[in-house]
Amino acid sequence: MTYQPQYTARYIKHYRALPSLRSRIDKIEERVLADPYARTERLIHKHGFNLKGGRSAHVGQNFRIIFVICEECRQEPACEYCFCEGLADQTVVFLTVGPHEKAYKMQ
Repeated sequence: MTYQPQYTARYIKHYRALPSLRSRIDKIEERVLADPYARTERLIHKHGFNLKGGRSAHVGQNFRIIFVICEECRQEPACEYCFCEGLADQTVVFLTVGPHEKAYKMQ
């Protein structure tokens, strides 16, 4: 099953700021949309930001894509943020992309 992408303004801004990694990011996005549960990490409270209900995918050694899968996010009672309101369950909302520390802090 293929999931539909949704991008936040933060994700688009950070994506545009990483021209040298765009082809790599695009490949990871395709992989996530094909199966967002495979080769991704469930997130918890990290770096002072509650990311419960979210996931991350590695884009090389120090870069991460942070996203939520709407069907999974809706099942997480500890999720403090609603990124999936009005979206189908088979939607992946890409929240941010960037270096490890900045991505997990949602900067």
